[in-house]
Amino acid sequence: MSYEWIWTPRRRERPIATYTLIAINVAIYFASSAQNFFSSVTQEWVDRFAYVPIMLQNPTQWYRILSSMFLHGDIFHIFFNMMFLYWFGKEIEQLLGVKKYLALYLASGIVATIFHTGFTPIMGTLNLIIPALGASGAISGLLGAYLMLYPRRRLNICWFLFLIPLCFTTTALFFLLFWFATQVIYGYLRFGGIAFFAHVGGFIAGIALIYLLKRRSIETFYYFLKPYDLYTTKGLGSIAKTLLSILLIAVLIGSTYSTANATRSANVYIIDVNVCNQDICFRDQAAYTPLGDEAISPSIDLPRIAFNRLLWSGVIKNDIAPPSTLVPIDFRGNVVARDYGIRIFMQIVGRGVYDERGVLINFTGSIVTDVINVNIWGIASRGNRIYIDRVDLKSQDVAKNVGEFIVRPFALVSSFITLSSIFVVVFKDRDITEEEFLGPPIYTPWI
Repeated sequence: MSYEWIWTPRRRERPIATYTLIAINVAIYFASSAQNFFSSVTQEWVDRFAYVPIMLQNPTQWYRILSSMFLHGDIFHIFFNMMFLYWFGKEIEQLLGVKKYLALYLASGIVATIFHTGFTPIMGTLNLIIPALGASGAISGLLGAYLMLYPRRRLNICWFLFLIPLCFTTTALFFLLFWFATQVIYGYLRFGGIAFFAHVGGFIAGIALIYLLKRRSIETFYYFLKPYDLYTTKGLGSIAKTLLSILLIAVLIGSTYSTANATRSANVYIIDVNVCNQDICFRDQAAYTPLGDEAISPSIDLPRIAFNRLLWSGVIKNDIAPPSTLVPIDFRGNVVARDYGIRIFMQIVGRGVYDERGVLINFTGSIVTDVINVNIWGIASRGNRIYIDRVDLKSQDVAKNVGEFIVRPFALVSSFITLSSIFVVVFKDRDITEEEFLGPPIYTPWI
């Protein structure tokens, strides 16, 4: 004999906070992208409101932690973020109420920036000066909370492959666990362009915070002696709990590593490059870190060519040059151009000064080099040889004590939050999961 569960649902209110957040994000996107015909955010808005970790050295710039959460890069960025916010946010708001829901959303976004900064030793030191923006971290917190609340909720998912929809039915547990795993893996592989550890941090924050914020469900159930083939379940299940715990431990290892290496990984140089050729001068900036010999090249052609030659030839970094001493620089030879895989000729003649880390902080000289031509298919070839009359370079270490006073504390906080989420997953999952029926799919986001 089995029992039928007759469910009296709670009164559902409109998810006002979710609608309001979507409206605010969309309005800000329209304002920030109007000059670009709504296709992408303007550089002025990025410069004023995006989150740049190194700027936290100045307390007047801390507003960027919040302002960056409402700024989006392009039309696809805002569209998919708002779609996820709508599908996963409204139900969580109806469960938690407006105040707790907003607390979850904003706190997850803040924690996302903490992880993004704390994992700088893994993501690369240049992460300190690259602007980050978007609501993805806050929305990731909603995904983490949703996983704990409704792990067996069935979803109809559609992925688009060359505009052809590929649809399938799965559970929130499988979909969100898979999504979280990809964010962790991509973060460790250092795929560029996306702040993966911000997504990871927001997701982990959602797992930890939902245990503190969730109120007991107010549904009432009645039991009747009647056959019924639906059943209820609680918790994540042993396999899912194990897999999620392994991913969280992998994140914990990363935050521990970042804590130990925070100081030595936070050296970023902003380099002013002034290039003159036939009395026509161009000025631009580059960024460089001696850890991993990573760089962001100038965007203007001649300064970019000059800087790349100094970088590729090894002139930009010299571990044996006496610090704070003017030394002659004379390089001549064929070098493989980074990212292009072709050999080009270059000759660099001048004088320079290196600092105690062996980084070139002052240089004056001239450069003869082959130019690299890249066609519309991205195929590079060696072009004509050019002569640059004068190259002036000045570097400044802008990181200062950011490793000790920002990266390390943020990495420690990341470790604590990750430990808290492991505790919630292992011991408290059954207390969080909402009792629900396993029936036909009732939730259909298009992704």
